[in-house]
Amino acid sequence: MPEMVAFNSPETVIPTSAETDRPRKPLKRRTSALNTILYYLDLEQRSGADAKENQCIRILIFAVLFIIFVASAIGFFIMWCTNMYNNSLLKQLILKENSTAAEWWARPPVFPLLKVHVFNYTNAQEFLDGKASKLRVEDLGPYVYKETAKKVNVSYNGDGTISYREYRDIQYLPEESKGKPFDQVVVPNVVFLTGVSKKRVEGTWNQITFNVAASSAGSSAFIKKPVESLLWGYEDELLSLAKSMFGNEIETSKFGMLMTRNGTSAENFTVFSGESSLQQLGIIKHLDGKPRQDLWHTDECDHIGGTDGSQFPPHLMDRKQPLKVFIKSLCRKFPLVYDSEVTALDGIPAWRYKIPTNVFSHPDEHMPNHCYCHLDTGSCPPSGLFNITGCSMGAPIFASFPHFYTGDRQLIESIEGVEPVQEKHETYADVHPRLAFPIDGASRFQINVQVQKAAMVSGLDKFKEGQYLPVIWLEVVPGVISDELRAMIYHSTYSANAIQMSLRVGTLAIFVLSFVLLIAKCYYHARSSRKKECSG
Repeated sequence: MPEMVAFNSPETVIPTSAETDRPRKPLKRRTSALNTILYYLDLEQRSGADAKENQCIRILIFAVLFIIFVASAIGFFIMWCTNMYNNSLLKQLILKENSTAAEWWARPPVFPLLKVHVFNYTNAQEFLDGKASKLRVEDLGPYVYKETAKKVNVSYNGDGTISYREYRDIQYLPEESKGKPFDQVVVPNVVFLTGVSKKRVEGTWNQITFNVAASSAGSSAFIKKPVESLLWGYEDELLSLAKSMFGNEIETSKFGMLMTRNGTSAENFTVFSGESSLQQLGIIKHLDGKPRQDLWHTDECDHIGGTDGSQFPPHLMDRKQPLKVFIKSLCRKFPLVYDSEVTALDGIPAWRYKIPTNVFSHPDEHMPNHCYCHLDTGSCPPSGLFNITGCSMGAPIFASFPHFYTGDRQLIESIEGVEPVQEKHETYADVHPRLAFPIDGASRFQINVQVQKAAMVSGLDKFKEGQYLPVIWLEVVPGVISDELRAMIYHSTYSANAIQMSLRVGTLAIFVLSFVLLIAKCYYHARSSRKKECSG
C-alpha cells in the first residue's frame, strides 16, 4: 500500500516511491477572466484544442461588440452633437390640456409682490401761489401688495393656441410695507389734467364750461387722497358731474391709478401652446382677436408678438437673441438683452437680461423709436419718456423708468427729489437658461402725467407748457415661489445636468473602448492569419 511519511511541519508531505512512480496527468493551464475575454475577442492566441473551441461564442461576442460600438456611436452623436436630450425635457413645458405645465400656467405657483411708490408733492400749494419756483417730491413707500394671478375663461382652440383672460387678486401686506394705506398724499390730479388736455382742442365755450364745472367740483391741479384710494379707486367729483351731464359717455365716476389691475382684465389673449412648435411657446398671437394694435404707424411697432414675461421660447436662450415681453398697460413689446451670468433662488444659475437703456430714447438718439412719435404732429417726448396716451383712454400719460432713470437731464432737474439710481430703478429678469422662464428679477416703470394747458381753464399758470409730473412708480418682483416649483427648478438644473453629463461621459467612454477593441481585434486577427500563411 502506498504510504505517506509526514515530518514535523504539517505543510510538508513527502510522497513514497510508489506514488512517484505513478504517471502524472498534464497540468491544465488556469486562466483569469481577463484572459478569457481577450481570448474570445481573439486578442490572445492559444494552441491545441482550445484554439478550435467555442468559435461560435467568439463570433457572437464580436457581433455584440460591433453592436455596442454602433449604439455608443449613435449615443455619442446624440448627446454631444444634438439637443435631443434638452428637447425631451423641454417638451414637458408644452401647454397641453390637463398637463402639469398647463395647470401651473393657468394657476402659477408664484405669488408676485407689487411694490408701489408714491411721489408726494410737499410744496404744491407754495408752487401754485408762486412762492416756490420748482416742485419738490418725496418718494413714499413701498406699499406692498401680494398678487394672486390666474387665467380665466381658458379655451384650447385646437390649432395650437389657447385663449384666456387674466385675473388678479390684490392683498395688502402691512408687514412688508413702509407706510400705511391711509397715508395722505398730495399728487397731480390726473382726472382734472386729462379734462384740460381734452378741452384744449375744443372751442372757447366748452373750455369755459369745463372750468366752471371743475371749480364747482373743487378740482384743481393737485389732489390730496389716502394711498389706498389713489391706487384702487375713489369717487371723483368731477367725473360724477360729467357722468350726470353726459350719461353713458362716462363709464364710471370712480378713478384709481391701478384700478384696472385688480380683477379680470378686459383684454382677451391668445397665445401659442407650443404643441405645433416649441419655438412659439408662450408667444402672444392675438389681443382681442387682432395681431396688431393700430396705435403706432409701423407694422413692427404695432405687432403684438413677444410673451407676457412668464415664459419664453427655449430656443431663444442663446445669449445672442433678445427676448421680447409685451406689456399690455404700456401697449408695446419690450426687448430684453443678455447682460451676465448670475445666481438666483439660493444658487441656481441664471442668465440676467435687461431692458436696453435706449428703449425710451428720442429718435434722434435711437432711430427705431420714431414709430412711437405722434404721427400727425411728429412730436416726440424727451428721452426717457414714452407716450401711452393712446392706450390710457386719452389721458396725457407717459411712462418712464423710475425717477426718470436714463431720461433727459432736464426731466430730472425740473423737480426736486428725483434721484435716479441704476440698481434701484432698472428693469431686469434672471432667466433659467434651460427652462426659459424668469426665476428672479424686477419690472420697474413709472407713470407720469403731462400738463397741457387750455386758454380758458385756470389754475395752471405756474406750470410750464408740456411739463411732466411723476405720480407713482411700480416694482413687480417674483415674491413667494411654491416648494413644488422650487423642486422642479432644482432638479431641472442639477439632476438633469448630472444625468446629461453621465450620459455624455458614458457614451464617450463606451464608444472609445469599443472602437479600440474592434481595431485591436482586426489587427490581431490579421497578424494571426499572416502567421498561419507563413507556417503553412
